[in-house]
Amino acid sequence: MDDRTIRYYDDNAEEVFALYESAAGGVRQYFRLAFPTGAEVLDIGSGSGRDLGILAAEEYAAYGAEPSAALRSLCLSHHPETEGRVYSAALPELSAHIHKKFDGVLCSAVLQHLPAERQFDAAFDIRSLLKPGGRLLLSFPGQRPGIGENGRDDKGRLYTPLVPEAVELLFERLGFHLLGRWDNEDGLGRPIRWTTLLFSLRSDQALRPIDRIEGILNRDRKTATYKLALFRALCDIALTRFALASWRPDGSVGVPVDEIVERWIYYYWPLMDNPEGFIPQIRGEKPGSAKPIAFRRDLGRLIDSFSLSGGLDAFATALGNDALSPQQRTILERLQRILCRTIINGPVRHAGHFMDGNTNFFVYDRQSQQVFFDADIWRELCLSGHWIQDALLLRWSELTADISGGTISRSHVIDRLLRIPTFSRNVDEAKNIYRDMAGKQCVWTGERLYGRYEVDHVLPFSLWRNNDLWNLLPAAAAINRAKADRLPTNSLLRKRKGVILEYWDLLHRANPPRFERETGRFTAARTFDLSRVFAGMMEAVEVTALQRGIDRWEP
Repeated sequence: MDDRTIRYYDDNAEEVFALYESAAGGVRQYFRLAFPTGAEVLDIGSGSGRDLGILAAEEYAAYGAEPSAALRSLCLSHHPETEGRVYSAALPELSAHIHKKFDGVLCSAVLQHLPAERQFDAAFDIRSLLKPGGRLLLSFPGQRPGIGENGRDDKGRLYTPLVPEAVELLFERLGFHLLGRWDNEDGLGRPIRWTTLLFSLRSDQALRPIDRIEGILNRDRKTATYKLALFRALCDIALTRFALASWRPDGSVGVPVDEIVERWIYYYWPLMDNPEGFIPQIRGEKPGSAKPIAFRRDLGRLIDSFSLSGGLDAFATALGNDALSPQQRTILERLQRILCRTIINGPVRHAGHFMDGNTNFFVYDRQSQQVFFDADIWRELCLSGHWIQDALLLRWSELTADISGGTISRSHVIDRLLRIPTFSRNVDEAKNIYRDMAGKQCVWTGERLYGRYEVDHVLPFSLWRNNDLWNLLPAAAAINRAKADRLPTNSLLRKRKGVILEYWDLLHRANPPRFERETGRFTAARTFDLSRVFAGMMEAVEVTALQRGIDRWEP
């Protein structure tokens, strides 16, 4: 704490003591919420000892830390129960004098007396005094009137302006998790508002989900691009197939490994079907190498089987329509088995070993054929997957350029990684089905469609890359252009539900296997139910709009 500020409290201890003892309110109302009964709690800047006495009366093992000798003396004389429990110490050097850890820390009206450059040190000092899972109850004032240009009041006390959101971030970066926030009037009737924050400290092993993901991507061995491909697939599934997740009582979430396998085919195909030459994906890999990536040969065979019929687009269309030739199906099934083994024995088995050499970030369950991992990681992927994907593509390009010894540019790799099937013929199939329908109407306005019309993506292709039949509905050309890449409003979807269900019934009757396969993957439902598909579409639209900041639209 600032020396001049401590000196003020020493010189004016009697006045300060009387003032603090008479103050109403404060943080006492949050003690029961913040700290479990019987917890050992350290009150930093314990001052008059008022809060120490309250904590002791509420059956906490209360300790204090106070740099003012005069206030410590008054505290002891008026609160004898604090004898031997108040340390002569101040932030940010408490841990040099206090050699124990506490279940809770109370830090009220202290941080503002430290200069800005010592705030991080103070937060780190507090962290070092807490047990894993411990609680921090923190209170500080907002803008205070009467502070001079030197940052001091007329009594010489230092007052560093603190913004609550900045304080939250300061502690969250050190592993704290915000549990609650309250804003209150001043207990002494001054024109000041106080902010109270309640944090819990994560255990040393309980890093934030995004930090755990970052640890794997940054600190695990970088011999191949497999971990990047795995996380990219999980992001894809979290954003567009979130219903596929299986939640277990132990706090883990499972994703079908075959969903990961299919995405790997789409990711690696453009890298291996590269007209400009060989792109290595594992260290030491070269054309004709004795140790290529495990699935290069079999994926190459699948690529060759579609080389004369449209490449990746043709494969995606044939797979979606269950129209692979017997030879292509044989090649694909072998590739899927090899990819499955590669995923399980590679990134699933080895991810996270940077932590202690034994930690398993992922677990494969052979019975359910799912990859399981902590639910908080799944939540992070669902909430931030769009941004994580962008970072993954950049890292994939950087790792590939490094593996190639600089012979391949990052920009070229990114260009190949962004290559996706256009599925143009899949859209054409939907349009052909609607073409033969009598009395069709624009899905969004109800106007009759006599001649020219277009197939609209309910969830825009630019956002979801989705050409499933349920996502393709007929619209007047002008209406489709007006909607563009916006999302229909909730009220519009509800109003047009009957028409949407009629079109889905038509699509289902025209191609039952494809429609049931696509809606089944979308909803993860075991039985075919159009009402469930509609509910899933409503959820997908709302979540996409909120997470991606997409404008809503209605005619």
